[in-house]
Amino acid sequence: MKSDPLSHRLYATHRNTLISYAHRLCGDKGVAEDLVHDAWLLFHRQNSAEILAPLSYLKTIIRNLLFDRRRRSAFESTTEAPFEQAIGNVEVTSVSPERDVAARQIMNRVMDAIDAMPERQGKAIRMYHFDGMKLREIAQELDISVALVHKLIADGVKICMQIRKEEP
Repeated sequence: MKSDPLSHRLYATHRNTLISYAHRLCGDKGVAEDLVHDAWLLFHRQNSAEILAPLSYLKTIIRNLLFDRRRRSAFESTTEAPFEQAIGNVEVTSVSPERDVAARQIMNRVMDAIDAMPERQGKAIRMYHFDGMKLREIAQELDISVALVHKLIADGVKICMQIRKEEP
């Protein structure tokens, strides 16, 4: 691990403040200390000279780590529970057959609209929304700028949202 005096000073100076912040978020002092430590390790691995507001950045890392921890905990509580218990926690929503058919029709119209879009725009939307790719990955794949990828997706989503609002 590289030596980074800035990250060490930042950690030493603001550790108590960060623990207090994390404690307010999660309500558990031990978890708060773990979050701050994990956040600092992630922060320390990066080039801190490029970060304009390191304390705010650390707080963002802490908050994101807490969200990840909660999400993982919720997932683990359902995957290790007996099926009957896990299914009891799932919200049951009954959809009428008419609403189901209407939703399928709208989805088909949205997919048709995506197919009718210019090739690059349709690809960008599919890569982003269906394949889960990041904007910079799509930009690299399509050999265009990230800003253009963002515009293509935003314009395409506007079209799709308009279709969803229309009556079937």
